[in-house]
Amino acid sequence: MRLSALLQDLGVTGDLGSDPEVFGVRHDSRTVEPGELFVTWSGAKFDGRLFAGQALERGAVAVLADRPRPAETPAGIPWLTVAEPRALLGDLAAPLYGHPDRDLTLIGVTGTNGKSTVVELCAAILEAAGRPCGRIGTLGYHFAGDDLGGGAAGAGAGASVRTSPEASDLFRLLAAMRARGARAVAMEVSSHALVQGRVKGARFDVALFTNLTRDHLDFHGDLASYFSAKRSLFTALKPEGQGVANLDDAYGRRLAGELGLVHTFGSTGSGAAVRPAGVDLDGEGLRGALATPRGQMRLRSPLLGRYNLSNLLAAVAGAEALGLPFEAMSRGIEATRPLAGRMEAVRAGQPFLAVVDYAHTDAALEAAIRSLRELTGTKVAVVFGCGGDRDTGKRPLMGKIAGDLADLPIATSDNPRSEDPLAILAAVEQGLKASTNRNYRIVPDRREAIRRAVAVAMAGGWSILVAGKGHENEQIVGTQRLPFSDRAELERAIVEQRGSEGRA
Repeated sequence: MRLSALLQDLGVTGDLGSDPEVFGVRHDSRTVEPGELFVTWSGAKFDGRLFAGQALERGAVAVLADRPRPAETPAGIPWLTVAEPRALLGDLAAPLYGHPDRDLTLIGVTGTNGKSTVVELCAAILEAAGRPCGRIGTLGYHFAGDDLGGGAAGAGAGASVRTSPEASDLFRLLAAMRARGARAVAMEVSSHALVQGRVKGARFDVALFTNLTRDHLDFHGDLASYFSAKRSLFTALKPEGQGVANLDDAYGRRLAGELGLVHTFGSTGSGAAVRPAGVDLDGEGLRGALATPRGQMRLRSPLLGRYNLSNLLAAVAGAEALGLPFEAMSRGIEATRPLAGRMEAVRAGQPFLAVVDYAHTDAALEAAIRSLRELTGTKVAVVFGCGGDRDTGKRPLMGKIAGDLADLPIATSDNPRSEDPLAILAAVEQGLKASTNRNYRIVPDRREAIRRAVAVAMAGGWSILVAGKGHENEQIVGTQRLPFSDRAELERAIVEQRGSEGRA
């Protein structure tokens, strides 16, 4: 596509030069390929034009920026300006990559908690219905078992830096999945992505809202703005697209009321279109039936806990919105294994249930603790922390939840980033002190905190929840990314404790 045709009606000014053919668009100068348009913008601490040189060296045929051409830019290279280049990425990428969203059944899942699991469930149901489905989200970008990356240059395949990719990357990714045979894509859509225009230009067949609780207020400022961001996904539906909302959530009820949504899900008494009709939960998963507008469907799933029941309801409501058959729903759900770090049981021969979960908000932590206690009927030891350089207000809230609901709360480091880990723990301890539980521990070393929880559980009558980092394989301390896996450390601690008991 000629540069002039690509930029038509976008309000861009500047010299088009020889009006070159453009074959793609990039925002990362390290990944530019010959024949592509490089789009760059400035931040509070950097001048986006500094990256143009590398992009041109790699073969960029034009630059779109928010500042004028620097003197050192080679003559003849089109340099175009617009106030907000980032906002045009979707408008540029959609036609360049052939509007792939038009050829795909596209499901967007937004909400504070449950996005990854709902995406996986929706994808499995679509595949059971004969529609090969790609996945985009926190756990990476995948299709047909292939890892399509998602990290920054040099980060390696599958190193998903962003839950939702930048718009230029998104359309290129959708086009790649389409070329490989995908007929559908299920993706997580974060609130950051919605505010920053990362899904601009994409049109969805289903927009699905899981829930909204306190998170990312360091970015959004308040819950009203956070909700507004989530709500905006529902303005990006195709003409026949459908919205789905959770009636167990106050913001979900508001969304359903404001938009007149007919596809809803929730608990038995919620009045939702999709709801439980007798479901049993235990340490092996969920079994029973769900009520839907088309009648009851049978349910069997290896996923653990009551909030995974909510995730299952969400996926079924999404499938209902697409008119998929019950058989595909049942087969897809039964085939979905627990995701890494999502209520994931760690089994190393121990006589108790030990679970790793990504719960990193007060609401998610509460749901995980309640689910574990409901499944086991035991005392619960929870290892948890709060990330640095993120919403500071949730730290005492998480401490109080852990203190109120767990028998042994052990506060530890999460990803402290640039903050002092002890300062973060001091804020968490304020919440622990506000609870009625005085049997808490502050153990800054996360590995040692996990070991202590395991040592207690080995006595019997306990279960363990290690919360906050989930699938992550590193711990961010300062500027370092240190290898660390909650799952591996929990398994190691169990094996060590079992070995020491055998020698005793």
